[in-house]
Amino acid sequence: MKYVPAFLLFSAFFIPLNNGAVALSLSKTYSNTPENCSDSKYRQSHPDKCQSFVGSVSIPLLSGATVIGGALALIGMANTSSDTAQNAQQSQTQQPTLPTYNMVGGDIDSIQLSAIESHPEYELNFNQYNEIRLSYSLARGYTGRDSTIAVLDSGLDSWHGAAVTAIASGTIAPNAIVKSYKIADNNEFVSYNEIGNAIASANDANIYNASWSVPMRATDLHSRNQLIKLTDKNFVNQISIAATERDAIFVWAAGNDSDTQSSALSALPNVMPELNGHFINVVAWDNETGTLADYSNACGITANWCITAPGTDINTGGHISASGTSFATPIVSAAVAVIREAFPYMNATEITSLLFETARDIGAVGVDSVYGHGMLDLERATRPVGAPLVPMDNGVMQPLENTRVSGTIAMNIKQANPQFAFFDKYGRAFNTSLSNIISVQNIGLGFQHLRQNTDISVANIGNFEMGFKNSDIMFGQGLLQSNGNDLFSFIGMQNTTDIGSVQLFQRARLSFGTPRVNKNSFINNFSNIYMASVDMGIKYQDWSFGISIPDTIVDGTMNLRLPVDRADNGNILYHTYAIDMRGRPSLEYSISYKSICAGFVDNPYGTDEFYILARGRTVF
Repeated sequence: MKYVPAFLLFSAFFIPLNNGAVALSLSKTYSNTPENCSDSKYRQSHPDKCQSFVGSVSIPLLSGATVIGGALALIGMANTSSDTAQNAQQSQTQQPTLPTYNMVGGDIDSIQLSAIESHPEYELNFNQYNEIRLSYSLARGYTGRDSTIAVLDSGLDSWHGAAVTAIASGTIAPNAIVKSYKIADNNEFVSYNEIGNAIASANDANIYNASWSVPMRATDLHSRNQLIKLTDKNFVNQISIAATERDAIFVWAAGNDSDTQSSALSALPNVMPELNGHFINVVAWDNETGTLADYSNACGITANWCITAPGTDINTGGHISASGTSFATPIVSAAVAVIREAFPYMNATEITSLLFETARDIGAVGVDSVYGHGMLDLERATRPVGAPLVPMDNGVMQPLENTRVSGTIAMNIKQANPQFAFFDKYGRAFNTSLSNIISVQNIGLGFQHLRQNTDISVANIGNFEMGFKNSDIMFGQGLLQSNGNDLFSFIGMQNTTDIGSVQLFQRARLSFGTPRVNKNSFINNFSNIYMASVDMGIKYQDWSFGISIPDTIVDGTMNLRLPVDRADNGNILYHTYAIDMRGRPSLEYSISYKSICAGFVDNPYGTDEFYILARGRTVF
């Protein structure tokens, strides 16, 4: 790699305008400022002592008018030693957005984060990566795969183009496809018409990185016609085509003029409305000072599509570090690639809106003219945002909520551990286990006993009985609700034997039925459900003692139809799970005296129960 001498500042850098020839002039600048690395001019002129070199280029007035010309937002790099990575991670406090993500990074194991953050490539820019909370997106498995970033720069044979490309293809999105398109050579840019051709030729790109700016302020760009006159119609048209026809996102450097306004090209959405949702302006953050870098332009009037990213002392590999909005910009481009991989069904407008909404607020509360939406945050951007919803198979969206079901259903579902997807406000699918939202609701055997006189006996022949009964054994609410009490057919045998003044009693029943399904439930259908129950005990005068096995499912299946993901085209994908409903029996112990009964139920699922019942009749 070629190095630009640390003492050299390019004070003028022209691009041909409308294919016209423009002279290029260079000048050397030296500084006699006392040694003080906190002083920006001294730091620019003494990179050997202050470790990094920041230089910017500008286009002066031409024929009394400001010429919009492409100029590298940063053009300087020094051979420096990389800083020692700090071990402390930036502390951030965020509010949870979902019950299944009940804390920031709650789905990520701390061991995973430690392993990622101790990797040598991560440690090269430890503080900068922690500023954007990169380790979380990496731990969630997102590496920018299947995204293509077109780097419009000075090519891989120049330090600037190589550095920008290295950051775009580095640790943030290592699996992204990054292609370099040379729009400048030997410190001279091609014409805007040719830059337009480069944009057109990168027709497989969905992200365009422009780490260059112009000295004209954003507030001086007023119309599309003005833009075309100052650049080229093909340049403007190809940007528009890339955005509208290829759904591409342009990520642009704000410039290094220490101005309150960004460079004019950062304001393209003001004069090209079709770029809204397809454009991100990037200002640079200085980790050491904890503020906007002193060289960086502020967002200014671009605040609504502006975001902040680390731009100071970015290590681009080996012992090379650099500073400037040029190097904050590919960090954001790589972040866009991460979101495109994680959620391929999101369009450009949704992606930019997501990155803006999930940026950490810094500076003045809300969107401001310095930092725009705030600091890029890949932890927040890759976890759910807003109230979670669950799509039913019938197209209805239900809120994600805790679901109470009977113990048998709960335990059988937990054993099967089916996975499903819920959606956030952007329609992004996030996976979780159905077991996470299930809690057990006891059937309440005491209340079932009070209802026993509602059983419908159809026939009694000797010791044989048959009829219908209601059962709460399939009870469910919320996402697993059925249509209330279910009617089961039963057949049974009952016997009594007298031994002196003591009576022995015994009854066994086999019940069967097909529970009804609620259309706003994960339950798709039931097979026939078979239940068995056994009661036995003794009676002596007004006392009775009993032990029983209440209704227990001995055979049957419940089919769940669960959303599991979204396809690349946005279609919701479903999967059917068959849940075996067989369960372990409860044991009930009871004692009765006349019309009063007390019982204890040993539940294998849920909590044990104790009840006292009294029956009576009033005649008027």
